[in-house]
Amino acid sequence: MIAFVFPGQGSQYVGMSAKIPESSIKKELFSKASEILGFDLLEICEKGPQELLTSTDITQPALYTVSAIYDLLLKEKGIKPQVVSGHSLGEYSALFSAEVFSFETGLKLVRTRGLLMKSASYEAPGKMLAVIGLDKEKIQKVLDEASKVGVIVNANYNAFDQVVLSGSVEAIAEAQKIAKELGARLVKPLEVSAAFHSPLMEPVVPHMSKAIDEAEFKTPSIPIIQNVTAEPERDVNRIKENLKKQLTGSVNWVDSVLKMDSMGVKDYYEVGPKNVLKGLIERIIKGTTVKLSEEVFNA
Repeated sequence: MIAFVFPGQGSQYVGMSAKIPESSIKKELFSKASEILGFDLLEICEKGPQELLTSTDITQPALYTVSAIYDLLLKEKGIKPQVVSGHSLGEYSALFSAEVFSFETGLKLVRTRGLLMKSASYEAPGKMLAVIGLDKEKIQKVLDEASKVGVIVNANYNAFDQVVLSGSVEAIAEAQKIAKELGARLVKPLEVSAAFHSPLMEPVVPHMSKAIDEAEFKTPSIPIIQNVTAEPERDVNRIKENLKKQLTGSVNWVDSVLKMDSMGVKDYYEVGPKNVLKGLIERIIKGTTVKLSEEVFNA
């Protein structure tokens, strides 16, 4: 059984489009994206600058487009999934893969999502912090102490020993200090421009909910494991509600991967740039090897 998994923000890098083989699919989707967005997306993916590509209103449509192209190229090559899942933003790419909406509909949604998140970040600036090597009790201690100076939550359950904390600038700075004191192996601020999956995204919810409600969704052709439930979903109304909850809720990636494993998935493909999900999945399911779409086409 094959699963396609789609990365979220943090996987973008300048030049990522150059790894995609030249094809009519690549040309068509970048052309459509640039027309809808009103700027040359391929130019930004190819040449940056990095600061622009890292801005969430650009990152989200860029990653969605690159992942969608890889998805179609893999399927053209005869590699097709029986289940899909995406990490945060990657959930929109997964929904496209499962034929829930058109490329254009998904692109408009992630563009709206990015613009709203960017505006929320101005109103309530925030950061995200990856922490590796602390157990649940110590992570809770970090959250308890850091919450004294600002909003902070556990935003991503990425692996058994890796979480991502999200919150105000002050709380994240405090969490970084405390996590190091408690002996974390790695404490690293993420290259994102806001506190995603936290209460600081609450102002985004009404506007994004309206965009999701108005978008045309179809019953998925294959199950999608969604972030907030870590369960296979096929009901359109539940899929929409879960997308709304995802804005302020946690990404339950560990449970999502365990669910795919229990469904019988043996082959995982990370469909998008880099190898972030590969590292996480191979730590969650020992003995698993995740194939990278970049390597499939550049072997």
